[in-house]
Amino acid sequence: MAQLLWRNHITQHIALLPVWLTLCLCTVLALPLQAKTVTIAAGAWGDMTTTDGRGLYIQVLREALAGTDAELNMRVTNWKRAKQMFYANRADVLLADHRSNGNRQFFPRWHIDMDPPIVLFSLRPVAGLSALQGKAVGWMLGYEFGQFLPVTVNGVEVSAEQFGFDMLEYGRLDAYVSYEDKVPAALRAKVQRIELMPAQPLYPVFQNTFAGRQLAADFDRGMARLYQSGRLEKLYAEYFQRAGFPAVQR
Repeated sequence: MAQLLWRNHITQHIALLPVWLTLCLCTVLALPLQAKTVTIAAGAWGDMTTTDGRGLYIQVLREALAGTDAELNMRVTNWKRAKQMFYANRADVLLADHRSNGNRQFFPRWHIDMDPPIVLFSLRPVAGLSALQGKAVGWMLGYEFGQFLPVTVNGVEVSAEQFGFDMLEYGRLDAYVSYEDKVPAALRAKVQRIELMPAQPLYPVFQNTFAGRQLAADFDRGMARLYQSGRLEKLYAEYFQRAGFPAVQR
């Protein structure tokens, strides 16, 4: 008799198991989905990325990732600190950099802009880049433009473009590396120029992890959607041609 009662007890519990699992599943599905916080580290670059979390690049990133569960946390600072955040795994995305080799970063298929040519400026003619060996050459904080020179120089990092050109003008630098549109009007006719690197694409850089590669794929799908709809051209407006995207076919 006791054995029969025990069997009936077990049978009742087995019969109730699918109901219990169904109730649990329904409860889980009823819970609100938690947004995934994605931290974006960016340099402060004028209208492209502003310290209050706005700018063209940030808007493009938001719209490209719209529809995903990503909630963007913008951290706009100087470029050197932004890179430190990314490579210390305190940011999921670095906005934005040239494509390069390395195991730490993952680059999407779509770029976000074209970086203008990188130019070496001097007040006196430079007899070849090798003549800069040991000379004082400046560039913006974190830009690491010394990598484009074939010799070792005394690299000087500055916190603002104006400081760099002032140091060049007053003889504290032998050369300064920057972009043509950063040259002060008073120096444009005076400086000598050597192009170090032609225009090249800028990409949002993702962590080379499973989650990072998934996020990069989401970005690529979003950029394709924005491009096909014509929204990308509207977002970039006068910058669209410079950005190097194909003209939208209508």
